[in-house]
Amino acid sequence: MKTTFRRPAHFHRWIWAGFFTIVIFILAEQAILKPAIEGLATQAIGARVTLGSFSLNILTHQIRIRDFQITNEPGFPSKVFFNASDMLFDISPIEALKGKLHFSLVVFRLDKMIIFKNPQGQLNVNELKIVQEKLHEKNKGPLPNFKIDVLKLNIEQVVVEDDSQTPHLIEAYDVDLKDKTIRNIDGVPKLVGLVLVEALKPTALRSAGMFAATTLLGVGFLPGLAIGVVVAKDDEVSEISHPAFQVYQQSLQMVKRLGTIKKTDAQAGQIFAKVYGCDIVITIQKEGWMSSKVIIKARKYFLAKPEVAAGLLYQLKESL
Repeated sequence: MKTTFRRPAHFHRWIWAGFFTIVIFILAEQAILKPAIEGLATQAIGARVTLGSFSLNILTHQIRIRDFQITNEPGFPSKVFFNASDMLFDISPIEALKGKLHFSLVVFRLDKMIIFKNPQGQLNVNELKIVQEKLHEKNKGPLPNFKIDVLKLNIEQVVVEDDSQTPHLIEAYDVDLKDKTIRNIDGVPKLVGLVLVEALKPTALRSAGMFAATTLLGVGFLPGLAIGVVVAKDDEVSEISHPAFQVYQQSLQMVKRLGTIKKTDAQAGQIFAKVYGCDIVITIQKEGWMSSKVIIKARKYFLAKPEVAAGLLYQLKESL
């Protein structure tokens, strides 16, 4: 006689209980932990912080944050100036139970940081609470017990928007920093300072924010040595998902607004102009029905100005 195995009735209850526990945990992440982290980060940095998503893997002890964004303070354009698309933290649960935030590994990807200079010449990075506290040596009160053993830092692009000039000057720096490894970071201010230093280096901005960032790290401010290494290119090249004729027309409008057109060749897709005191050549090539390649060259006194070319490309993409 064949015996049929029957699961106990309570087995299904355990399955459903496990399912609902997982659902509640996921909802708690987004409804409780995510707003709590946004609030703590906003308080520490001194500017509004938002997270796209937050997840905690209890099996691997990993925290993943996507789209970590910081918005400008009043006095600057109401825009996101700091966008980190991906942040991964390996946290020690034992240390966390003791009230210590100890991360064995942090992988940080900063896609874009925009440094705004307002008409009064003030920089948005100078107005961050954490920078101001360092500049004025204010008593910040108790900070969380925070330590990172290994940080892998990635920075893609830094943009400088200078509203103190006419026309409005925008330059971009393709930093292309990949997995720079830094060890033993013992505090939130040092983490913020480190990111600011690496982001500001290529811009050569001798600012109070740069000074505060370097002192947060215990490094003396050396203006002559503050210039980092950016990707050395004579031109900026990018694929754009728009038809060539539209990109060409938009490029013409941008150049007319910012400078003077010297010569155009619609058939070859080329624009020759003078912008920000530089000789500019913009070439638009048709790649497909809805795809174009844009090449922008910028030179001043026969020297390549990649930051100006990258800034024009950035503005073109924004306008499209």
